[in-house]
Amino acid sequence: MINGNRSLKRFSIFLTLCFCINTASQAYETERVVLVIVDGLRYSEGLGDPEHTYTPRMAELADQGALVADFQNDGFTYTSRAVPAIWTGAWTTMNSFSDSTCDGSSNSYSSQPSLFEYYRKGLNQPESDCVYSLLDLCSWKGSFHPEYGPEYWPLYHTAGNTDEEVWHETEQIISGQAPHLLLMYLADVDHGGHSGNWNEYTQSISIADSLIGELWETLQADPVYAGVTTLLVTNDHGRHDYNFAGHGDGCVGCRQIQLLAIGPDIPPGLVSTTPRTIPDITPTIGALLGFPTEYATGNPMLELLNDPNSLSPVVILPGYQLKAFPNPMNAGLTIHFKLDSNSDVQLRIFDLQGRLVQRLFSGVLGQGPYQFLWDGMDLRGQTVSSGTYLLALETPQSSALVKLLVLK
Repeated sequence: MINGNRSLKRFSIFLTLCFCINTASQAYETERVVLVIVDGLRYSEGLGDPEHTYTPRMAELADQGALVADFQNDGFTYTSRAVPAIWTGAWTTMNSFSDSTCDGSSNSYSSQPSLFEYYRKGLNQPESDCVYSLLDLCSWKGSFHPEYGPEYWPLYHTAGNTDEEVWHETEQIISGQAPHLLLMYLADVDHGGHSGNWNEYTQSISIADSLIGELWETLQADPVYAGVTTLLVTNDHGRHDYNFAGHGDGCVGCRQIQLLAIGPDIPPGLVSTTPRTIPDITPTIGALLGFPTEYATGNPMLELLNDPNSLSPVVILPGYQLKAFPNPMNAGLTIHFKLDSNSDVQLRIFDLQGRLVQRLFSGVLGQGPYQFLWDGMDLRGQTVSSGTYLLALETPQSSALVKLLVLK
């Protein structure tokens, strides 16, 4: 009977692990993310202006959320490379191909998987739950990466000829489809800059600013999005210090850009002095929504998010005050729990298929608090890959589980 009971318990734990795949939530409160890219906004006319002459709404949002004081384009300061870097998390190369969705015309695709591909594959989401809203043009496409590729591309919604029209289309997407991941691309600021007409350039900034303010109001008024949505607003490049009509070199005006974030996991009023760059955006969204971005070269901006140490752990079964932090983790994990009496204890890590990844402890422990460390290694002594894992604490009396997100 002893062996039978042990087998039954292992089977019970495995069923619980399978159940967790569909019921456990990520470490953060964010359930939906909206990313806005404002093309070609120079920092001196954006949030770098202490008077916020053209960006009062974005300044309000930054005050209510967080602002990265030193956010840089650390690669190519032109749109065709910088925008894909935002939605791949890497300075990916762009390759030409004949795009059948654009009547066979020549288009570009990224070498690296995109944010959308990571999201759809990592969380098994349909195309309709992941939308890229932009002008009426043949949009650059994601990758043909053998592990990702077109089957995980987003729904490309290309309609409208101005930022206002793109916003109105996006507004319909929000109310009609309610995707969990949405990117809105606004192009008119860059067009206004290239015109060489200062009034046209600054008017385009003011319009983009008002649309972003309206976007946030819309999200907060929608019961599907309110309270569970994080909004990120950034731009791909700035403009020359010496001539606002152009960009493309390494001048400060071209490289200094902006990033603001507001949402349930963003500490209000935070001004982060940690230097950050474009490739850090995609891994941050991955951390918020709980999916790995394995080929991204950036790192999640955890300093913008509420301290994972203070977050309630995802405990599926009651017991033992089981806590694990930091979560998401990168290099190591600290585990705390408390026993009310002497007990046989199993402390293990599983993957989402119920396979044992690491055995942290097996034996008898007495009453009291305990701390264990996991270095991110599996049973073979190899570093685990990015992804979702489950920490299981089992005794004859009860069990507890915590969902872990590993980001490399």
